[in-house]
Amino acid sequence: MNDLKFAVRQLLKNPGFAAVAALTLALGIGLNTSMFSALQALTNRTLAYPDPSGLVQVFQSSAGSPRESHLSAPNFLDYQASGTFEYMAALNDRQFSLVEPGQPAERVQGLQASADLFPLLGIQPELGRVFTKEEDKAGNDNVVVLDHNFWQRRFAGDPNIIGRVLRIDGEPVTVIGVMPARFHDIMLMGPTSLWRPFAFSDQQRNERGNQFLKCIARLKPGTSLAQGQAAASVLAEQLRQAHPNESAERLILEPLAESSLPPQARTIVWSIMALAAFVLLIACANLANLQFSRMATRSREFAIRGALGAARGRLIKQLLSECLVLALIGGGLGLLVCLGSNDLLRRLFVFGGESVLNLPINAKAFSFALVASLASGIVFGLAPAWFASRTNVNETLKQASRGTTADRSQHRIQHSLIVAEMALALMLLAGASLLISGLRSFAEVDPGWQVDRMSLGYLSLPPTKYDNGNSLRAFANRLEDRLSGIPGVEQVALCWNLPVRQFNVTASFYLDGRPEPAPGTVLNCSVNGVTPGYFQTLGMRLWEGRDFTTADDTNRPPVVIINQSMARAFWPDASPLGQKVNGAEIIGVVSDVRFPANPADLRTPYQTYRPYAQEPRGFMNIAIRGLVKPQALRQAVTEVDSDLPVGQPGPVTADVGESLGNWAIGGKILGVFAVVGLSLATLGIYGVIAGFVTRRTGEIGIRMALGAQIRQVLWLVVGKGLRLSLIGAAVGLLGAFGLARWCFFDFEERALRV
Repeated sequence: MNDLKFAVRQLLKNPGFAAVAALTLALGIGLNTSMFSALQALTNRTLAYPDPSGLVQVFQSSAGSPRESHLSAPNFLDYQASGTFEYMAALNDRQFSLVEPGQPAERVQGLQASADLFPLLGIQPELGRVFTKEEDKAGNDNVVVLDHNFWQRRFAGDPNIIGRVLRIDGEPVTVIGVMPARFHDIMLMGPTSLWRPFAFSDQQRNERGNQFLKCIARLKPGTSLAQGQAAASVLAEQLRQAHPNESAERLILEPLAESSLPPQARTIVWSIMALAAFVLLIACANLANLQFSRMATRSREFAIRGALGAARGRLIKQLLSECLVLALIGGGLGLLVCLGSNDLLRRLFVFGGESVLNLPINAKAFSFALVASLASGIVFGLAPAWFASRTNVNETLKQASRGTTADRSQHRIQHSLIVAEMALALMLLAGASLLISGLRSFAEVDPGWQVDRMSLGYLSLPPTKYDNGNSLRAFANRLEDRLSGIPGVEQVALCWNLPVRQFNVTASFYLDGRPEPAPGTVLNCSVNGVTPGYFQTLGMRLWEGRDFTTADDTNRPPVVIINQSMARAFWPDASPLGQKVNGAEIIGVVSDVRFPANPADLRTPYQTYRPYAQEPRGFMNIAIRGLVKPQALRQAVTEVDSDLPVGQPGPVTADVGESLGNWAIGGKILGVFAVVGLSLATLGIYGVIAGFVTRRTGEIGIRMALGAQIRQVLWLVVGKGLRLSLIGAAVGLLGAFGLARWCFFDFEERALRV
């Protein structure tokens, strides 16, 4: 306690030094604590559900697949019926049409969910009840559960909402429940407004290769993740033996709290966190240099203490106490910086109109700030305290109150700290420029289709109204005819999905006439159903064969068009035309496409295209060559079906720009880090040079008395700072080169390599 009291008195005697040091530490600790909070929120979230350790997300994969994939409906039903998990639920993003009397149709984001979802997550509804297993069956699924925020926003929190009948997707649906606010998890479920039962159609129950379901499960009580994984592996092997060409070799269980963020994005978040630590290291180096300067002025004090019998350990303990008090003050102020930074991040990172990040300063964040403060105090205080404890008592006392001149080893450490500060600041600048320029270059790399002058819209056709292939095909024909009549439209096509962010449908495939896939070699491909003219509308190049025509319908044998990557992989020295994939004849080869709105996924998987007429689906994307006003697009769809709203109508470039905006925020954050780091490094250089001038004032006076010119004296001082800066810049450039190879920011090179 005496040491702490003395430390506080010393800081009060030097308020200028204390203020500069505390604010420097506040910036470094505050920014790092904020980044730690974001990292926790994205990669190691605390779920608001009971016993979250038992919650997992279920993927399927095989050694030959390009990536992990979701599950098909029949595979999910088989896994669910096996009893391997306590609960297992299927989810599927859906856009629903909500129509109320006197109001236009509204497109509402929701989820189809199996009845096990609610008991799996273990949260009871705020009002009413949730689905039953009977309501998971077709014909009994005319019920809906509302999200708490949607209930408040759309229905003003009406307590009598239970039993109210809404018109959703053209049919009357009864509200049976409202979930509490804590059930809403945007990273798990997206911006969800309501939940409908997942009544699988007969077609979905028979399509084992159609992998479109996101699946989550709860492990049985007392079962560890490793035990659950072992049981899932046995289950997957049994299903693979029963369906060798349509089932994956492996089931992969990932903790639900960690599975919301793609691995590539996770790597980028960790990279930003590592670079944030550079700011704190620069701050510590800066304060260490300031401490060296303070120790020089207190050398007589330490000499007297030593002469009175104080041991070196006692002096080190006292000086470290001062540094730790200062660090804790800086850490406390850093929590205020963290609050402001977290609030800014919360407003910047938005998905579906909602904030993605919930960043309270919880126990983990507070502990991180405390540890960072204590570590900083030790890091910047240990070396100065060590050198202060080595003060030569006799020499120092002989020099009276002038103090001693620091020895060479102390100078070397101070100079090394300056070099390190400059190097770390340049590496921060490199990291920020890599991310920003990488995103800019990524946007300029050809995605394989023409994004400019393209308009889009998303439709989700209600299965009760469009319940068979004939009704879906008839709607698609009417819609294409109506869209073609909009002024400014050059070409129109419909498809299952546009390659903006990702491919929504994947399926396993086999090649006719070749041996059955060996275990571990079953492959997946993306599948897209398109209408004739799709490739021309998107500006994709047809390398070989022909496009689909209106004659490619259910009266003709099934046909398929594949991408170049698939053609090169399986027919490197021959034409794939005439070969068959899953029984469908290959009639063409088109260019590969990638996602212009998703830098985290640059892989070009095997891509296949089928005629929409041969395999119509209820989810549909509109692709228009030409810029069309959203209102004109909505009006055209309304004229075909007044109950059908259009989702996100507008230019593709706007959709891409919105998606890349969150990535660009990362570059801006690193830019702030770089500015702070460079400013601290500059102050550090100033402090060292100022101390150099103070120590050598007498020498400079003698030089000038002997005839030295002012420019020579200036070069003596400025040259020292310049040399340190150049050495730091050289080290920083080497570090930046290594950073470019280690970080995940070079999107352009990776996109071109793909």
